Amino acid sequence: MKKIVYSLGVCLLAGHVNAQFVNSTNFHISEGAIVSFNTDVVNEGKITNNGKVYFQKNLENLNSVQSTGIAIFDGNGTQLIKSNNELTFSQLTLDNDVKLETPVRVNESVAFRRGVIESSSINPLIFSADSKHNGASDFSHVRGVVKKEGSEAFEFPLGDGTNFRSFKVARANNSQILSASYLYKSPLNISGQVSENVERINENEYWFLKSESVKGSAQVEVNGQAGLEEVAYLKKGTWDVLEDSKLSASTDLSNGTLFTLAKSRNVKAEIGVYPNPTEGEYFLKLSGMNENEQITVDVTNQNGSTIMHKEGMVKDLRKAYQLPENLPATELAVRVQRVGNKPLTQKMILKK
Repeated sequence: MKKIVYSLGVCLLAGHVNAQFVNSTNFHISEGAIVSFNTDVVNEGKITNNGKVYFQKNLENLNSVQSTGIAIFDGNGTQLIKSNNELTFSQLTLDNDVKLETPVRVNESVAFRRGVIESSSINPLIFSADSKHNGASDFSHVRGVVKKEGSEAFEFPLGDGTNFRSFKVARANNSQILSASYLYKSPLNISGQVSENVERINENEYWFLKSESVKGSAQVEVNGQAGLEEVAYLKKGTWDVLEDSKLSASTDLSNGTLFTLAKSRNVKAEIGVYPNPTEGEYFLKLSGMNENEQITVDVTNQNGSTIMHKEGMVKDLRKAYQLPENLPATELAVRVQRVGNKPLTQKMILKK
């Protein structure tokens, strides 16, 4: 049987509002063509869009949709996007509320003009590597789950349907898949435990970020509010300040990290050794840390070899130490590693 291909160069308008357009053939929209549907579209065949197509009602795909052109959703009531498989659009323009009942992938760009995309963990809005978006605001964003592939810097266009509350991730070293969402709910409902390092926490909202890579990481940035300029994350049931705003394996990013805005008590963690220079015996200073915090202390020589290694709580490791007697005069490095934070280092001179 000969395949039927529709190549359209004019705007087609369905004449009855309650009608339904059912496609069971190869429906082709050529480059430069404009097609508009003001009825529900049910695709049982193949729709190929190389031009511009307007959807003003629901879209249900039972077979194949290929859109390398522009797809615009500009109806009046909430529009549903359904499919038996993941739908992919090169360019998507949002001009109305849309609810995803299938995963939707964008390969190039999303133009947020008006309306909110409602998504979920099962049916997310997915941005492929190098895809972008523009125009996100209080009036147009994503309420639900957004996924991002690739390694480039990206702003997650999230909100609660009324308020646009995005956050940014910096460029990463390796490609990964990040999944994010936003909740306008008090983080204290998740846990009322707050670290002594935190002076005040945002009690109205929090974000969720997850990496599908075990070694994934993300430097996050959120527009601060009055007095809340730092990032706090949920660490073993306690909200604690993240000094470098970097979520990683140490913050359990592969299983998902919850974070919000906070203000720390500005107690800067510091280490020191004295006397310095030393003849072998020295005292390790540890300040600005929780007494029960687990840390690792390493002393290394100029070749990187470990001279001393200790693990334990701050209160137990803050004491005097004796270097090996056979160690020659040299310059050493004392390194203190805290979970979820950058290591602290201090030079130490051994003289004989």
